[in-house]
Order: sequence, then structure tokens, then C-alpha cells
Amino acid sequence: MIKVEYDGNYPCTCMGTLKITVDNAIVYEEKYCCTSTGNVWFDDDCQEHVECGELVWNDADKFNEEIRKAVKDKLSECNVCCGGCV
Repeated sequence: MIKVEYDGNYPCTCMGTLKITVDNAIVYEEKYCCTSTGNVWFDDDCQEHVECGELVWNDADKFNEEIRKAVKDKLSECNVCCGGCV
């Protein structure tokens, strides 16, 4: 059984801690391990523009497909944008 917990939340969703437990054993627990694919920019009138993206787990390639899918499903629940930290 795979259990995924993530405590990042808006406006700094990418700054959370990701914890993965498999059969009641913690196999991964890291803070700041995700990146937003969103973007923030300012136009010529200094108006902020925030483009939402998805939250991507930076260490996904170290794990099997089942764990990667469980993490992706969990992270897809997050309200993600880039620019909350601006």
C-alpha cells in the first residue's frame, strides 16, 4: 500500500514536504522537492500576470511507475501557480 502526503499549500505550494510511505515504511521524505511549471511576469504597466502550472516532483525518476503515479495524483490536488512567492 502506497500513502503519499504533501503539506505544501498556496501561495508557496512548491515549498512543502513530500512523504511517501510503502507498507507502513517511510521510503521518502523531503522538503522543497517539487517545482511549479507555472510562470509569473510583469507587463509594461507593471501589472502582474500569473500562469498556473502543475507541481512536478523532482526525484520521480528514482522510483517505480506505481509510486510516481501515486505522487502525481496527490500533487494534482494542489492549488499551484508560480508567483505566490513574489
